[in-house]
Amino acid sequence: MRHPQRSQQEWQQLFKQQQHSGLSAVEFCRQQHINIQTFYARRSDIRLQHRQSKFVQVNREVTTVESREFTAATEQITLAYGSGQLSLPIKVPPHWLAALMKALNE
Repeated sequence: MRHPQRSQQEWQQLFKQQQHSGLSAVEFCRQQHINIQTFYARRSDIRLQHRQSKFVQVNREVTTVESREFTAATEQITLAYGSGQLSLPIKVPPHWLAALMKALNE
């Protein structure tokens, strides 16, 4: 005998009943006359929908970086950020410069 389509809320109620019954999914479905493949498929679908609904869209700002060639006369790096400028020696360690840029971006 074919049962009418169940709503998502009805399936969630059945999943809760199965959990609280202490029965395996197979035994619960047998007693409730539910096809076990349908039970597992609906449970998987609802879990997937629940996981997807937790995602939020994040807007990311893009920072542009200019590079310039340095000549022997230019022995410094100049960073412009907002309305300020910072000039650094050309031999500043890259990891220090990366940490500075990360801190400015926060």
